[in-house]
Amino acid sequence: MRGQAAAPGPVWILAPLLLLLLLGRRARAAAGADAGPGPEPCATLVQGKFFGYFSAAAVFPANASRCSWTLRNPDPRRYTLYMKVAKAPVPCSGPGRVRTYQFDSFLESTRTYLGVESFDEVLRLCDPSAPLAFLQASKQFLQMRRQQPPQHDGLRPRAGPPGPTDDFSVEYLVVGNRNPSRAACQMLCRWLDACLAGSRSSHPCGIMQTPCACLGGEAGGPAAGPLPPRGDVCLRDAVAGGPENCLTSLTQDRGGHGATGGWKLWSLWGECTRDCGGGLQTRTRTCLPAPGVEGGGCEGVLEEGRQCNREACGPAGRTSSRSQSLRSTDARRREELGDELQQFGFPAPQTGDPAAEEWSPWSVCSSTCGEGWQTRTRFCVSSSYSTQCSGPLREQRLCNNSAVCPVHGAWDEWSPWSLCSSTCGRGFRDRTRTCRPPQFGGNPCEGPEKQTKFCNIALCPVDGNWNEWSSWSACSASCSQGRQQRTRECNGPSYGGAECQGHWVETRDCFLQQCPVDGKWQAWASWGSCSVTCGAGSQRRERVCSGPFFGGAACQGPQDEYRQCGTQRCPEPHEICDEDNFGAVIWKETPAGEVAAVRCPRNATGLILRRCELDEEGIAYWEPPTYIRCVSIDYRNIQMMTREHLAKAQRGLPGEGVSEVIQTLVEISQDGTSYSGDLLSTIDVLRNMTEIFRRAYYSPTPGDVQNFVQILSNLLAEENRDKWEEAQLAGPNAKELFRLVEDFVDVIGFRMKDLRDAYQVTDNLVLSIHKLPASGATDISFPMKGWRATGDWAKVPEDRVTVSKSVFSTGLAEADEASVFVVGTVLYRNLGSFLALQRNTTVLNSKVISVTVKPPPRSLRTPLEIEFAHMYNGTTNQTCILWDETDVPSSSAPPQLGPWSWRGCRTVPLDALRTRCLCDRLSTFAILAQLSADANMEKATLPSVTLIVGCGVSSLTLLMLVIIYVSVWRYIRSERSVILINFCLSIISSNALILIGQTQTRNKVVCTLVAAFLHFFFLSSFCWVLTEAWQSYMAVTGHLRNRLIRKRFLCLGWGLPALVVAISVGFTKAKGYSTMNYCWLSLEGGLLYAFVGPAAAVVLGLPVELLRGAAAAGADLDVGCARRHRPPLRPLPDPLRCLRLAGGLRHRHGALYPP
Repeated sequence: MRGQAAAPGPVWILAPLLLLLLLGRRARAAAGADAGPGPEPCATLVQGKFFGYFSAAAVFPANASRCSWTLRNPDPRRYTLYMKVAKAPVPCSGPGRVRTYQFDSFLESTRTYLGVESFDEVLRLCDPSAPLAFLQASKQFLQMRRQQPPQHDGLRPRAGPPGPTDDFSVEYLVVGNRNPSRAACQMLCRWLDACLAGSRSSHPCGIMQTPCACLGGEAGGPAAGPLPPRGDVCLRDAVAGGPENCLTSLTQDRGGHGATGGWKLWSLWGECTRDCGGGLQTRTRTCLPAPGVEGGGCEGVLEEGRQCNREACGPAGRTSSRSQSLRSTDARRREELGDELQQFGFPAPQTGDPAAEEWSPWSVCSSTCGEGWQTRTRFCVSSSYSTQCSGPLREQRLCNNSAVCPVHGAWDEWSPWSLCSSTCGRGFRDRTRTCRPPQFGGNPCEGPEKQTKFCNIALCPVDGNWNEWSSWSACSASCSQGRQQRTRECNGPSYGGAECQGHWVETRDCFLQQCPVDGKWQAWASWGSCSVTCGAGSQRRERVCSGPFFGGAACQGPQDEYRQCGTQRCPEPHEICDEDNFGAVIWKETPAGEVAAVRCPRNATGLILRRCELDEEGIAYWEPPTYIRCVSIDYRNIQMMTREHLAKAQRGLPGEGVSEVIQTLVEISQDGTSYSGDLLSTIDVLRNMTEIFRRAYYSPTPGDVQNFVQILSNLLAEENRDKWEEAQLAGPNAKELFRLVEDFVDVIGFRMKDLRDAYQVTDNLVLSIHKLPASGATDISFPMKGWRATGDWAKVPEDRVTVSKSVFSTGLAEADEASVFVVGTVLYRNLGSFLALQRNTTVLNSKVISVTVKPPPRSLRTPLEIEFAHMYNGTTNQTCILWDETDVPSSSAPPQLGPWSWRGCRTVPLDALRTRCLCDRLSTFAILAQLSADANMEKATLPSVTLIVGCGVSSLTLLMLVIIYVSVWRYIRSERSVILINFCLSIISSNALILIGQTQTRNKVVCTLVAAFLHFFFLSSFCWVLTEAWQSYMAVTGHLRNRLIRKRFLCLGWGLPALVVAISVGFTKAKGYSTMNYCWLSLEGGLLYAFVGPAAAVVLGLPVELLRGAAAAGADLDVGCARRHRPPLRPLPDPLRCLRLAGGLRHRHGALYPP
C-alpha cells in the first residue's frame, strides 16, 4: 500500500487512467477494421492511436494462414512503442507460430524488410513460465505475424477452432520521448514495476529505459519531470513536491493488484486558531480496515497538531485594551475554537482570568509498543483586563509500553545496474539488493532480490536472411508450356549487414500436356490459266494444309478445286484491246473482260496486271495497270525468311534471328514501298511474325514489339497512299489490317510476364496494351496519363477512349480471381483517308480508333465511351460508325459504307468540334459526317478568342503609334525613331501572320511560307530591340555621327534574321516549317533552336550594351567635372557644381552631349 498526498484528489488522479481505458476499448473495436495495405486478407495496421488492446483470437483467426498485426510509430525520433503481452497458460502447439519483429520499412519491389529485428527472444510467447512479457521498440513499425509453413502439392492447412495457444492478449502504449503525459507515465511505470518484479536471468525485463521518472524503475532518457529527488523532495506521478507527497508505505503495487486497507492520506493542515500569540493547526487521517487483519491493520494516531503564529500580539510589557467590537470578536473566536476542539475530543477552553487556564488532557500514546509520545496543549484566552500569557502552550512526555515492537524486514537500496552482458546487440544487465532480516516476529522482506532487464549498447551488423518460400502457384497454361512461380521475403539486412543473396521470386516451367492443333487450310492459291481463251475451258487452284499436330484433326475438304472458264463467246474485233506500249511495257492484244500479265521490273518478282474492259459503247479499252502482284526483291527475301522461321516454330524449334528479320523490315519499309505488292508481302510477314510470337518457343523482346508497331506505321505513311488505293481493289483491305492488329495485341498481351502496360507512339499510329487481373481491374483510359509522344500530332491527344471496369467481369467470383484480361487500343492518324469513304456528300470526319479486349466479353454492361475531335469544318449530321463485317446492310443504308455500320453506337454531340460515341460492342470506330453546300474542307483548328483579341489589340496600338510618329516625323526625326518604327512594323506583321495564316495547314506550300515568315519577323523583333541598345551606346560614346554605323542598324534589324532563316531553310530543306496543326516550327529535328538560340543571344546581349552605355556616360560626367571645376584651394570637387555642369549637357539623337 502506498501513501499519497491528498492535494489532487482521487477523482483527478483516476481521470487519465479512465481516458486510457476508453481509448483501449476504441482501439480494440477498430483493430479488425484498420486493414493495412499488405496482401494478407487479415492484415491489420494500427496508426494514430497511443493506447490499445487486442486479443490473439480476434487478430489471428484460425481460418487464415498468413495474418499480421502492425503498429506504426508516428515518429521514431519522438515516440517509443511499449507492449505488454499476457501469454497463454499452455505451451505452443501446431504448425503456426506468431513471431514479433520491428523494422524500419518494407520494399515492395524486392520484398525486403529493412532494419528488421526479432523480439521472439524477448517475448517468448511459447513459454508460459512467465505469464507476462514486456518489450520496448524504437523503429517505424512493430509487427506480430503468424505464418503457416509452406504447403507443397497444392495442399492447404486445415482450419480448426482456436486453441489455447491463440489465447494471449496484447496491450500497447505509445509514449513521447520528451514531456510524456502524466497518464502515460502512470501506466508505463506500473508496467516497468511489473516487468522488473517478474524479471530473472532466464526472462529479463524487456523495458530497457523509459522517458518517465518512476519510483520503482530507472528513469531513462529525458524525463517529463525533474530528476530523482534529493533530501526531502519526493516524486509522485512523475512530479516533484514536498514531504507531503511522499508515500507513507513502501509496499508496491505489483501488476495492479495491491492489498486493500491501511491509512489514507493526511488531510491538509487546517487554519491557525489565532492570528498572533500562538495558535494551533491540526490535520487528520482515516483508516480503511483491511479484511482479516486484527485492528484493521492501522498503527499510529488519527490526528496530530502543530503550533502556528507564535509572534506576540503587541509590544513586550504593554497591556493593550480592546474595544467592545474586539471583545466580541474574541468571544466569537473562543466559541468557534471550542467547537473545533470538542470535535477532536478536547475540552473547550476556559475564559476569564489567565491564571485559570488549564491544560488539555494527555493525548493517546503515539505507539502501542515500545517508546511513544503523549501531547497536551493549552490556550491563552485574552480579555480586556488580563495580562499576557506566559509559559509554553504545548507539552510532550514519554509514554512507555512494556511490549516489544516487531521489526519488519527492510530492503537496502538497489545496487547500481551491472554492465551489459554484450558489447553489441541485445544483452542483459541486473541489480540486487539486500534484506535486513526481521526481528521480534516482524514480516520478511517482500519483493524480488534481483532484477534483470535487456540492454542494447551498440547495434551489431545483422545479415539479411530469407523467410520460407511460398508454395508454387498454379500452372499458367492447361496444356503445352506454362509457368509457375513462388516468392519469399527478406528480413534485413540491418546496421551494415550483408544483403540477402539470391532472388525473391523463382519461376519454373510446367508442362501438363501438348495442346492438340487441328490442321488448318492455308489460303487458296490463285486460279491457274484457262485451258482455252474462249468457249468452254477449265481452271485449277490448290491450297496447302498446315498441320495437324499433337493429335489434332486433319484438314477437312479437298486440296484442289476446278471451275469452268472460257465460257464466253469469242470476242468481236472491236471487243479486243489492241496492242499497247504503256509504262515501258508492251501489252499484247487481249479480249475484253480478261487480264493481261507481264513480268515485273528487274528489281521485283511477279506480274503486272492490266485489265481490258468495254466502255458504254461496247468498245474495248485498257485500264491502268496494277502492280499488286509485284513484290520487290528485298521484301520477297524477308517474306521467305519469315516463312522459314514459322516452319521452325511449328516444329518446336527455338527461333533465332527473328529479331534481325524484323529490324531489317523496319529499315526497308522506312524508305517506302515501290509497288502495291510490297504491302501484300509486308502484311504477310507481319501475320507470320504474329504466329511465331504465339509459339511458346520464342518470347518477343520489347524491341520486337516496337519494331512491329513501327512497320505498321511505315505502311500507313502518306507516301503509300496510292499503293493502298490500288491494293484495296484486290488485295489487303482494312479488314486484314484490323485483324492483324487484333491478333498482335492478343499475342503480345498474354506473352507479357508481368501485369504491366505497353505503350508505342509512332508517326502514324498509337498502340496501347494493358494487362490487368479481373479482380483488381479499374477503368481504362486512353491515352494514359503521363504518356510521351514523339510526333506533333500525338503530343496533345484530342481523341479519348474510356473502357469501364465492368467489361472485365465474367460474372463468376471464382473465375474473376484467376482471369487476366488484355486491352488493346489503337489510334490511327490517317487511316481514314485510305479507306475511301469520302464521297460528294459524306466525309470521314475523325481519326480511326480500334478497341479490343481478350478474352472477348460476352456483352458490355457499360457502354464504351469514345470522344472524337472533328477534322473538318462545315459538316453536319455527325454519325458514329463501327466496323462490322457480320452486319448485313439494309436497303436504307448508304451503299458506300460497306462493312461500316451505325448499329450498336449512339451519337452524343458535345459541341461544334467534338462528338461522343456510346457503343455496346468492341470494334473499330470513326465519325461519318455530311458535307454542307458551303463546307470548306479545312481543319477545325481556329485561333482562340484570346489569341485573336490579344493580337488585334496589340496590332492596333502599334499601328496608331506608327501613325503618330509619321505625322510628327519632321520634329522627332532621329535614328531611335527609325528603329522604333521598324520594331512596330515587325510586330504588326507577326500578329497578322498569326491570325491569318497560322492555321492554313491544308496547303503545304502556304503553311511552309507562313512558318518561315513568322520565324523571320519574330527574330526581327528581337534584333530591333538589340539595335536600339546598340544605338544608345553609340550615342553616349559620340560615334553616332558616322553614317556607316547608322546603315549597320538596318543590317542588324532585317539582315541578320533573314540570314538565320535562309540558313535554316537550306539545312532542313523546309521540312521543319509547319506541323500537323499549326504553321510554325516543328519540335522535331531541333529546328526550334534556330529561333530560341538567336533570341536568347539577344536577351543576353541587351544587359551588356546597357552596361557599356552607362559606363561611357559616367566617364563623360567625370571628365566634365574634372575639366570645368578645378578650385585652387580645395582638394575635393564640389558635387553641386558637377551636377550643374552635368545639367548643362544637351540632348541630341537620344544621348547627352556637352554644349
